[in-house]
Amino acid sequence: MYSYAQRAWYQREAGGEIYSPAPYSSGLLVDTVTGPHRKDRRNRHSYKPNIEAATRARNAEYERGRHAIGLWHTHPEPLPSPSGPDRKTTEDYLHAFDGDRDRYLTVILGNRGEVPSITVWSAEKYGAWQCWTEFRGQSAEFLTITLPMQ
Repeated sequence: MYSYAQRAWYQREAGGEIYSPAPYSSGLLVDTVTGPHRKDRRNRHSYKPNIEAATRARNAEYERGRHAIGLWHTHPEPLPSPSGPDRKTTEDYLHAFDGDRDRYLTVILGNRGEVPSITVWSAEKYGAWQCWTEFRGQSAEFLTITLPMQ
């Protein structure tokens, strides 16, 4: 994921999905990411996944015992936060589980730092959003942010 950070003006957004072998455990392990795919539509401020490629990747990961737990993508900004469309997409994925999941993540890579900044946002089943951020190797800071559902 870090190799796709948008550090130069000509780099396009990239993204994909993140997976866990144990999506319901209290300590979440992310061990696989997919994307971007060759046929994704990407520009400086937008990323639209190729649905067929994403579905093939999701099915392959499921066969390996992995479950989709969120989305990742890049932003051309130092401290990334989800846009309105990012929030809507994440909430749509969460709702697609028909109440089976309590949250769905969106991981956004920024373009600041030797290791690019990263924020992890979580759309919660009951409407709140939570955010985890890491600053220069310090432990993660946890914020609960109430954003209106899209």
